Amino acid sequence: MAPLDNTMITRSLSDDASRVLRVIVRQSVGSTNDEIRALADADSFHGSVVLAEEQTQGRGRRGRMWHSPAIANVYCSMGWQFSHSTPHLSGLSLAVGAIVADMLTSEYKVDAQLKWPNDIFFSGRKLGGILIEICGSNKGRQQVVIGLGLNIDMPEQANSAINRPWTDLREILGRGVDRNELVAALLTELAAGMARFGDGGLAPWLNAWRQRDFLKGRAVVVDGTPPVSGIAAGIDDSGALIVETEVGPQSVAGGEASLLEIGSLR
Repeated sequence: MAPLDNTMITRSLSDDASRVLRVIVRQSVGSTNDEIRALADADSFHGSVVLAEEQTQGRGRRGRMWHSPAIANVYCSMGWQFSHSTPHLSGLSLAVGAIVADMLTSEYKVDAQLKWPNDIFFSGRKLGGILIEICGSNKGRQQVVIGLGLNIDMPEQANSAINRPWTDLREILGRGVDRNELVAALLTELAAGMARFGDGGLAPWLNAWRQRDFLKGRAVVVDGTPPVSGIAAGIDDSGALIVETEVGPQSVAGGEASLLEIGSLR
């Protein structure tokens, strides 16, 4: 697989994206999110993008390890500043998921699904994940790290390190993927999407997300105190998961949803 090349990626960005993004490629980092977080007090935070060929301490939600073998996938983090306060950013991971899924459809004809709140699925298996981390404010603007892992050509031995069903683009497409082209398309869409999110929040992606909803109609449990269990019934306009419970519908704004039973119960 060809290595990531920041010159090739930058050259392929849209004009708008190239004006705001600064792409850095590292061979090996602990975590691309941590590389961006280190810029939180710097003027270069907004629009900085770190890509790595390998992560030695990659993480997903709740500190879980994100398996990150070398020269196999896309490990990417971007710094962005919003004028919104923290509560207005609650739907950001859903918007990013919809942007990634739309890019996969338009560029590769891959019809991905979205699992609330931050996973990208294909055929019931995990293709990628999103990790949003809020760094605090700087000069009145909220600083956010947008992390993304996308499986491109995962080595077979990854089965021993990943305890959940997964897939990658090579398996889905039956061919290899040029990661530089994919990243350029992804960053172009993300830059435009984050500017749009800053203006209107989650609203522009609600319909797209709902059309790709992996959990809808399935029995789920959402961790919490207490946990919430029932039938997933989509998302509300703020991006919260609606769960039809024995006592009626509940909106769950945070947590992680797990399937209780595979298959639609509608």
